[in-house]
Amino acid sequence: MNDKGKSNWWIFGLIVLIGVLPWIGAWYLVEHPGLWGDPANHGRLIQPPLAQDYGVFRPLPGARKPLQEIQGRWVLIHLIVPGDEDGCRRLLEDTRRLHPLFSKDIPRIRRLAVWAEDRPPAAGLLKTMRADRDLYLATVPESFLRRLETGVFGKAPRCGQLLLMDPLANLMMWYDAGFDPFGLYRDLKRLLRASRIG
Repeated sequence: MNDKGKSNWWIFGLIVLIGVLPWIGAWYLVEHPGLWGDPANHGRLIQPPLAQDYGVFRPLPGARKPLQEIQGRWVLIHLIVPGDEDGCRRLLEDTRRLHPLFSKDIPRIRRLAVWAEDRPPAAGLLKTMRADRDLYLATVPESFLRRLETGVFGKAPRCGQLLLMDPLANLMMWYDAGFDPFGLYRDLKRLLRASRIG
């Protein structure tokens, strides 16, 4: 083979390498995130998951969204605790903004705000929550919050904390106040991709 033929094969090989190398690199980074990604959960796992009865969530009188719609779905449970209205508003706003990002998976996800029956939220916050068309509202017995305090958080629940409940009604993960909303998004996207239920 003459020098011209060798030169053509070298150029052909270089073109193929330039076309194939990015695909191989992308596949490797997806399969082995290492330094370029975080394969771990952003929330904290609840070990073992706490099984719930949907009956613990009591509908708010006059609520426009029936609580039966949360059954068999992934539920983001917002804890509304008096005393930190700003933290509650921030949490509700963060999840409201995240919700559309799930696009085709929106029907699989529900947002639920809960508070103790004897400790209702401030009137302004309640009005804001009632105006949110994607938010379900419910009260819970004090025993539910005590169970979270002893079995999950290790301290009293506060505004800004969020629980993730799977379609089988297991509390499986929680996020402390001030968490990164996009960490929640990545965790839930991963769970939705792996799950066929909900």
